[in-house]
Amino acid sequence: MTTASPMNVTGNTSVPGEFAYGSGHINPIKAIEPGLVYEASKEDYIKLLCLVLDQAIVRLISGDNTTCPTGSDKVSEQDHNYPSLAAVVVTPKTPFLFKFHRTVKNVGLANSTYKAKIFSNSTEVDIKVVPEVLSFKSLNEEKTFDVTVVGQGLSDDLHSHVSASLVWFDGIHSVRSPIVIHRKRFF
Repeated sequence: MTTASPMNVTGNTSVPGEFAYGSGHINPIKAIEPGLVYEASKEDYIKLLCLVLDQAIVRLISGDNTTCPTGSDKVSEQDHNYPSLAAVVVTPKTPFLFKFHRTVKNVGLANSTYKAKIFSNSTEVDIKVVPEVLSFKSLNEEKTFDVTVVGQGLSDDLHSHVSASLVWFDGIHSVRSPIVIHRKRFF
């Protein structure tokens, strides 16, 4: 996902490109040396499954006596440490704010600095990354960052969406994460 090249949406489609074709065109050479990786444990995936399935089904999938989190321990889809950043705007024409917290691991060069850049064709949202620079001193070192997406609202159209990308670049590696804020669940 993070090393794929973005694709252009062709044809008359109301589905955002990321839902129409995924993260993009895979580049196997870049995938061998991605620079940064987003890691998630089995427990992270179980928490994500607990959002959409009942505990009995999650236990069948996990093969153990997993207990789904409840109350304040429950996570949201945005909390999953995954390269893509997606959120649903439930109420149209209403201001929104989404925060995504992510952790990346350096698997590129031991001493490297990555700078964040946002690519967006939309004026409907303001996207900020904090910090904008991640400096690593060793391999397998982890750093965290937050992405905040603020908008004045999406239209009434159920297919209304905003697509963007966050790219971390160290001069060699380009690590891309798609960002999609949309009105309708496409999955």
